[in-house]
Amino acid sequence: MEAKQIDEIVEKIIAGEIKPYKVDELVQDASLAVEIRRKYVERISHTQLEHVSKHSIDFSDASKRNIENAIGAVQVPVGLVELKVNGEYAKGKYPFFLATTEGKLVAGVNRGASAINKSGGSTAKILSNGMTRSVAIDTGSLKNTAEAMRYVNSAEGIAMLRQAFAKSNSRLNLLNVDAFSTGRLLYLRYSADTKAAMGMNMVTIAATATTKQLIEELSKRGVNAKLVSESGNMCADKKPSAINIIKGRGISVVAEAVITKEALQEYFKADAKTIEELNYVKNYMGSSLAGSLAHNAHVANILAAAFIAYGQDVAQIVDGVNAFDDAKALEDGSLYCSVYLPALEIGTYGGGTHRETAKELLKASGVYGEGDDEGRTKRAFAELIASAVLAGELNLLAAEAGQELASAHAQLKK
Repeated sequence: MEAKQIDEIVEKIIAGEIKPYKVDELVQDASLAVEIRRKYVERISHTQLEHVSKHSIDFSDASKRNIENAIGAVQVPVGLVELKVNGEYAKGKYPFFLATTEGKLVAGVNRGASAINKSGGSTAKILSNGMTRSVAIDTGSLKNTAEAMRYVNSAEGIAMLRQAFAKSNSRLNLLNVDAFSTGRLLYLRYSADTKAAMGMNMVTIAATATTKQLIEELSKRGVNAKLVSESGNMCADKKPSAINIIKGRGISVVAEAVITKEALQEYFKADAKTIEELNYVKNYMGSSLAGSLAHNAHVANILAAAFIAYGQDVAQIVDGVNAFDDAKALEDGSLYCSVYLPALEIGTYGGGTHRETAKELLKASGVYGEGDDEGRTKRAFAELIASAVLAGELNLLAAEAGQELASAHAQLKK
């Protein structure tokens, strides 16, 4: 398309004759549509979006699965961390990547990782794995809800739910359905193994279809119910919640390490006993006084940086940050440390993992999930993330125990 034609479309958008989101349909070229919208923004804002225009994204694909009304892309620096992991799925040395603009974060995680690596590496273990979606049903009365719950919890009901779930998506494995009630309202919390995918949308579709079939079955038993919400907030998705801590959501994973006395002396200015005390004072007493659901130092930093680098749904760190640190000084002067993440919602295939840079970094870490029908790459990825989080937590606790936190940030260029 000639420059004059592009300018004419931009003028029509400014005049309100064309909506920006309609440009794709008008020009039938995703990349050109991105350029036209960007020129429109430049025109009305009197700003040159030079750097936003530079990217390697295939918008003909991204516009179908990841973004609407696109005008370009933003860039975030990516840093390298090297992890030694003794997991069930991740075994050996791995490059791990963090995308962040927070100075000292990558350096800090690397320092923690160095101490862990010198001490033999981290040990990681998956405790549970299941993406959840809840639905809300109105049965009209407590009596009807009780009857519905009896059916859902019966062998017949469970078999029907499993069959309906599998019919909706054969790739999903329904793990369990929990029923909750406040009276006429019945909440069903579905949990499913989504293999390599994070799978929230997959579970939503399957849960809705299964619930509709359940309602048909209940009507045969004299219970007239209706689906009120396809997401009843007991999932709970992207909101801090106790249920995700207690029952888990996505992957529940623990990473631990024993840091030798020699490694503590080499990398940190604090001993094991001081770090143990700080963990108690900061992460447990301080967090409890604040009414925090989480008891950790800065898990959100590592999760956000990892999620951006690897094409994850960044909003889901809301659940992931509800993590718990443990630190204990051992008799020989070494330090036991661990971090428990009960709700790590990640995927190695689908969604944002299709985007160019995310795919490259997942491949570089050996966990891209294409062709993974068992979800082993996702479990390995969870073990890597937990190990990186452990490194970050260890470093910050040690830095604060050695009273280095303020001085480290003071060194940053303003």
